[in-house]
Amino acid sequence: MSEPISDNRRIAKNTLMLYLRMFVLMLISFYTSRVILQTLGETDFGTYNIVGGTVVLFAIITGALSSGTQRHLSYELGKEDGNVPKVFSACLKVHIWFALLIIVLSELIGVWFVNTQLNLPFERMEAANWVFQFSILSCAIGIIRVPYSASIVAHERMSFYAVQGILEGVFKLVIVFCLLLADFDKLIFYSFLHFAVMVAITILNIAYCKYSFKNIRIVKVKDRQLYKKIISFSNWTIFGSIANVARSQGINIILNIFYGVAINAALGIASQITGATNQFVSGFQQAFNPQLTKLEASKDKQTQTNLICRTAKFSYLILLFVATPILLNLKFILTFWLDKYPLHTEGLCFWIITATLIDALSGPLWMSIFATGKIKIYQIVISAVILLNLPFTYVCGIWKWNPEYAFALQAVVNALAVVARLIFLKKLIGFHIGIFVKKVILPISVVTAVLAGIIFLSKQIWPTTDGFDTFAINSSALLISETIVILYLGLSKQERSTIISKISTKFKK
Repeated sequence: MSEPISDNRRIAKNTLMLYLRMFVLMLISFYTSRVILQTLGETDFGTYNIVGGTVVLFAIITGALSSGTQRHLSYELGKEDGNVPKVFSACLKVHIWFALLIIVLSELIGVWFVNTQLNLPFERMEAANWVFQFSILSCAIGIIRVPYSASIVAHERMSFYAVQGILEGVFKLVIVFCLLLADFDKLIFYSFLHFAVMVAITILNIAYCKYSFKNIRIVKVKDRQLYKKIISFSNWTIFGSIANVARSQGINIILNIFYGVAINAALGIASQITGATNQFVSGFQQAFNPQLTKLEASKDKQTQTNLICRTAKFSYLILLFVATPILLNLKFILTFWLDKYPLHTEGLCFWIITATLIDALSGPLWMSIFATGKIKIYQIVISAVILLNLPFTYVCGIWKWNPEYAFALQAVVNALAVVARLIFLKKLIGFHIGIFVKKVILPISVVTAVLAGIIFLSKQIWPTTDGFDTFAINSSALLISETIVILYLGLSKQERSTIISKISTKFKK
C-alpha cells in the first residue's frame, strides 16, 4: 500500500506545483496580451499571429518528439533494468538532426510561402520576414531543448518545471516593458525578444538536468536498432502532429485568405483565453502522464484503468469549472480586458472553449496509447478524423459563411476523436469502454446538462453583465452552484469523501 500512497502524494504535489505555475502564467498572459495588442496594433498583432504560426507548419515534429521522448524516458524509468543515459543520448542526437532539417525546410519553403501566399499588408512585409526568421531560430532551439524538458517531466520534477514556467512568464513581462520603451519597429523587436527568452530557458533546462540527474548524460550510442525505434515512433507521432498542426494553422491560414488579417487577430485573442483556461487541464494531466506510461511498463492493468478514468473525468470537470463563468460573462471579460476587440472574438472563444472541453477527455487516452508504442494505425485513423476540419473551413470561406462555423465543427470532430481513441485503447490494452462510459461520460454529461440549465436561468435574470458588481455576484453564485453540482453529481461517493476529508484536514491545520 505504501507505494500507491507515495505515488498519489507525488502526483498531488506535482499537480499543486503545476497549478501554481498556471495561475501566475495566466495572470501574466492576460496582462501582456492586452498591452501587446494595444502596442502593436491590430494589424501587427494579426501579422505576428499568422507569420509566427506558419513556422509551426515546419515545426510539427516538436510536440511529437516531446511526447515520444517523454514516453521513452518514462518507460525506461518504469523498467527495473532501464538504460536511461543511452535512451536520452539517442533522443538528443535525433532532435539535433531534426532541428537542422527544420531550418533547411523553413528557408526553402517557408520564406516563399510567407512572401507569396499569405494575405499581409505590403508595407509590413519586411517586418514579417524578420518575424519568420526569428521564429525559425526559436523553433530549432525549442526542438533541441525537448529531451531536457522531457527528462524533467519524466522524473516528475514539477517543482522546477513550475519555477521555470514562472520565470518564463516574468521574462514576458520584461518583454512588454521593453516593447513600451522601444522607439524602433516594435514587431521585429518583439520577435527578437521572444527568441532571446527561448535561448535563456533552454540554457536553464540543460543546466538543471546536468546537475540534478545522474542518468541524464551524453554517452556514445551505436545501437542502430534504438535509433530506428526512436525515429520510427517519432515518425508516427509526427504524422499525428501534422494533423493537429494542419488543423490549427491550416484553419488560421484559410481564414486569413478569405477574411483577412483581422480574423487572425480575433483568433489570437480567443487562443489566449482558451490557452489560459486549458492550462488548468494540461497542468493536471502532465502530473499524471509519467505514471500512465510507467503503469504500462509495469503491466498493472487495473490501476492503469482506474487512473485513465479518473484523469479523464477530473480533466473535464476542472476545465468545465473554470470555463463556465467565462462563457457566462464572455462579453464583459473581453471588454474589461481589452476595451475594444476584433469582430468574431466572442464567437470564436465560445466554440474553441467548447471544443477544448471535449478534447480534455482525450489526454489520458492518447498518452496510454502512446505508452504501448503501437501507434501506426492509430495515428493514421486519428489524423484522418482531425483533418475533416480543413475542407469544411474552406467551404465556409468559399460560401462566405460565419467563420465561427469552422470551430463548431471542431467540437464535433473532437468528440469523434474521443470515440476513436477509446476503440484503440480497447484493442491495445483491453480497456473496458463500458467502464469509461459509466465512470466518466455519464457523470460529466449530467453535470454539463445541469450547469447549462443554470447558465440559461442566469441569462434570464442578468441578460447583460454591465458592471463589475454584477459580474462578481453572478460569477460567485455560479461557482458555488458548480461546486455543489460537481461534488454531488460528478463525483463518486468515495471521491467526494476523499476530497472533503483532505480539504477539512488542510483547514484544521
